[in-house]
Amino acid sequence: MNVDESSPALHAKRRASLARIDRLAWWLDDAIRIPVIGKRVGVDGLFGLIPFAGDLVGAGLSSLMVAEALRLGAPKRVWMRMGANVGVDFVVGLVPVAGDLFDLVWKANRRNEQVMRRWLEEVTATEEKQSKWPGAMGIGLGLAGAFIVTVVLWRAIFG
Repeated sequence: MNVDESSPALHAKRRASLARIDRLAWWLDDAIRIPVIGKRVGVDGLFGLIPFAGDLVGAGLSSLMVAEALRLGAPKRVWMRMGANVGVDFVVGLVPVAGDLFDLVWKANRRNEQVMRRWLEEVTATEEKQSKWPGAMGIGLGLAGAFIVTVVLWRAIFG
C-alpha cells in the first residue's frame, strides 16, 4: 500500500522515528552525568574506554540512527553527513585517552539527531523516497574501510 507523503500516518511515523532517534542519542551521548566536571557522557563514551572493540560497538549502535534515516527515505546528503559524524567519532575514538576526551565534546549522535530533525522539518509533500540500498552499502563499506585502516595502522605501529 502506497502512503501519500502528506498523510497523517506518515507524519506520525516521522514523529515516532524522531522520538526513537532522540532517545537513542540521549543513551549514547548524554545518559550519565560526570559529577566533578558536570559533563554528560553516554554508553558510547563508556564503550569507547574498551580499546577498539568498544569503539566498534559504539559505531554499530550509532549506525542505527543512520539506518533509521535510510528507512525514512532521507536524501543522500542527510545520511552521508550522519555517516561522516559516526566515522569521525569512530576513528578519533581509536586514539587512546585523547579519543575518550574527544567523545565528551563531539557528541556524534546528538549531531545526527539534529541533522535528522532539520531534514524532517524541511521535508515537503513532493519529495520522493530514494532507494535505501546505496545508503546501506555506503554504511557497510564505510565501516569495513574504517576496520581495514585500523588493522593496517595497528600492524604498522605494533608490528
